[in-house]
Amino acid sequence: MESSRGQEISILNWKWGYVIVLCKFMTNMAVGITKAFGVLLPVMVERFNRNYATVGFICSLPGTIMLFSGPFVSLVLQRVDHRIVAMLGGVISGGCLVASGFISNITGLGFTLALTGIGRCCAYLPIALLMNQYFKENFVLMNTIASYGSTVGVMFLPVIAERSLEAYGYSGVFMILGAIMFHKVAGGAAIRKPIFSVKDNTTGQSGSEQDPSEVIRHEPSEDDDEEDGIEGGDQMTKLKDELRDDTDQGQALAESRFHTKENLENTETLNAAIVINDTKRYEEDKGILIDDNNEEHVSLLNSACDHPGEVGDLPDASRSGQDDSEKYNLCSSFISRCKLFMTKEALFLMSLPATYLRAYSFEAWVLYLVPHSEQLGITPSRAVFLSSIGGISGIIGRTITVILLVKKVHMFKIYITVGFITSLSFFFDFVGESFIIRSVWAFLQGLCFFVLDTADATFLKLTLVDESNFSFGLGLVMLIHGCGNISAGLLTGALFDVIQSYTIVFMMIGIPVLFFTINTVVISVLLNRRVKSKYV
Repeated sequence: MESSRGQEISILNWKWGYVIVLCKFMTNMAVGITKAFGVLLPVMVERFNRNYATVGFICSLPGTIMLFSGPFVSLVLQRVDHRIVAMLGGVISGGCLVASGFISNITGLGFTLALTGIGRCCAYLPIALLMNQYFKENFVLMNTIASYGSTVGVMFLPVIAERSLEAYGYSGVFMILGAIMFHKVAGGAAIRKPIFSVKDNTTGQSGSEQDPSEVIRHEPSEDDDEEDGIEGGDQMTKLKDELRDDTDQGQALAESRFHTKENLENTETLNAAIVINDTKRYEEDKGILIDDNNEEHVSLLNSACDHPGEVGDLPDASRSGQDDSEKYNLCSSFISRCKLFMTKEALFLMSLPATYLRAYSFEAWVLYLVPHSEQLGITPSRAVFLSSIGGISGIIGRTITVILLVKKVHMFKIYITVGFITSLSFFFDFVGESFIIRSVWAFLQGLCFFVLDTADATFLKLTLVDESNFSFGLGLVMLIHGCGNISAGLLTGALFDVIQSYTIVFMMIGIPVLFFTINTVVISVLLNRRVKSKYV
C-alpha cells in the first residue's frame, strides 16, 4: 500500500493473514447449528410441549444474540485483549451448547442458547475486524473465501445431528455440537495483530514498526481518491513528531537561558510557559484548532504560570477532569457516531433493509427446510440430505462468487439477477412433492442464497464513505442481521401455526427476497451516481 505523500505501508507478517482467514472459516461453521436445529425441531416441540413459533424463536436465539451483541462486544474489545475475548467466547459457546442438551425447561433452554450466541460473537468479532486489517483492499474476496465455513457447516452439521440423534439421543446431539464449537478456542488462540512498516520512498528511509491504530486512521476529503486509509495516519504521526520536536527545542532553550537559576519551581513553571507558546505558535502556523480537552490543559498550564510553585497540582486537576468526563464519554461518543452515520453514511443506511430481508429469508429457509420436506411425506433420513444438497450447491455458489470477484465483476448485477431467481424458486414451491423435485429446489435455493450471502460485506465496503467507520458499520450490520434472524424464527413459526402449511410459508418467503432485489437495484443506481459525481 502507498500513501499520496510518497510513503509505502507494508505488513511484515502478512502471511499470518491467511491463518486469520482459516480462523474465520472455523467460526463460520457455527451457521450450520441453526440447520441442525431444523432436524431437532419436531423433537423439541414434543419434548417441551410448545408450538412451532415458540420453539422456532428459541432455536434462532444463538444466531440472533450473536449479532445483537456486536456493539457491546466491540466496546469490550477496546479494553480487553482480542485473543482473550475470542478464546473465552469459544469456551462459552461450547459449554452452554452442551448444557442445553440437559435442560428440560424452555426458559432455561432459551437462556443457555442466548449465552451461546454471546460466546459466538466474542469469538467472531475479533477475527472479522482483524481480517479487515490484513486484507484492507481485498476484504470482500477474502471474506467470501472464509464464508466457505458456513457452507460446510450447513452441509455437514445437520447430517451429524440426525445420525447422533439416532445413536446417542437428544442430549448426545448437543454434546457433539458443543464439542465442535470448542474448536473456536483454537481459532481465538491464533489471533495475532498485523505489524506495519512505513517506508519513505522520497528518502529511502524505513520507519519503525507501528501499531495499526496509529497507521490506519484516515479522514477522507472529496478530492481524496485514496482508499487504503493510510494517509491520515501518516499525517497525524508526522504532526505529532513535529510538535514533539518543537516542544523539545523550547525546553532546551529554557534550560540554557535559565541555567543559573536553582529554583526548581520557577524552572518548571517557565518550561510550561514555553510549551504553551510553542504549541500555540505551531497550531497557528498549521491551522489546527484546539479542542475542549486541549483548552482545558492549556488553562491549567496558564494557571501554573500565574501561581509558581503549584505545578505539582496539575496531575490531580487533570485527573479529576478525566474522571468527570468518563461518566458520560461512552454515551456521548455513541450518539455522535449515530449522528455521523445519519449525515455522512446515508447510502450505507439505505443498504440495511436489504441486509434484514436477506437474513430473514435465509434463516427461514435454513430453519424450516427439513420440516417442510417431512410434511410432504419424505422420510426424516432422506429429508436431512436436502440440507447437504443445499450445502453442496452453496460451495458451488461461493466458488462462482470468488471467480467473479477475482475478475472484478460488478457484484450488484449478480445480486440482482440471483435475487430474482431466488424469489421465483420460492413462488413456485408448490410444484412437485417428490424427493427429486425437492432436491432440485434445495440445490437452486442453496446456490442462490450462498451467492447473496456475500452482499452484506459488499454493501459495507462499497457504500461507506469513511473507512474509519468500518467497525461501527460492521456492528450495525450484525445488529440488523440479528433482527432478521429472530424475525424469521418467530414470524415464520407463528405463520405456520396459523396456516399449517409449509408450502404456503415457503411461497411467502419469496416476498422478502423480491424486496431485497428491489433494494439492491436502488443502492446500485445511487452508488453509480455518487461515483460519477466525483469525476464531474
